Amino acid sequence: MTDLRWYLPLEQCRSLDAIRRRWHPLLEQAASLPHQDPVRHHDALLAFIGMSALSPHLKLAALLACVDSGGFDLRLALGALDDQVRASRAPWPGSVHGAVAGNGPAMQVASTRDWLGAFVVGRLAGLRDGMQGDGAGVAHWKAEYRRRYAEMALRRGLADAGLPAPRLTRIK
Repeated sequence: MTDLRWYLPLEQCRSLDAIRRRWHPLLEQAASLPHQDPVRHHDALLAFIGMSALSPHLKLAALLACVDSGGFDLRLALGALDDQVRASRAPWPGSVHGAVAGNGPAMQVASTRDWLGAFVVGRLAGLRDGMQGDGAGVAHWKAEYRRRYAEMALRRGLADAGLPAPRLTRIK
């Protein structure tokens, strides 16, 4: 397993709880924790967003639950995954108030911990509110994700690695 494919064991996870248990050890094994190598960590997260076969909801929830925003700008994840998340039949709520109803948070991922669901949805709402407040919007962060992913893919010698555009070529 290369450091960019560190997430492959997560592909069999069906809950946020299962992902959280494996997240840190897998990144550590790939020498891709933020304190081990910040560039590898950033590349590993970009690869997870772009190449993992997990559902967009589960990918976004995993990033919101497991990633420190000091080491990775989570707006990149929201930019990359927002269209897919919103296109699902049951979109994420846009605010914490809309997310937390009588039975707890309305998540599109499984978790046995109510606090975790509320944390993830609250963090998502905070990201969306922040993006709205700074005026950049999701489209800006989608383009920024694509740019950074393309740079990472070229630097790492990846051919088209699951990102439809821009067209990536293999470095020789």
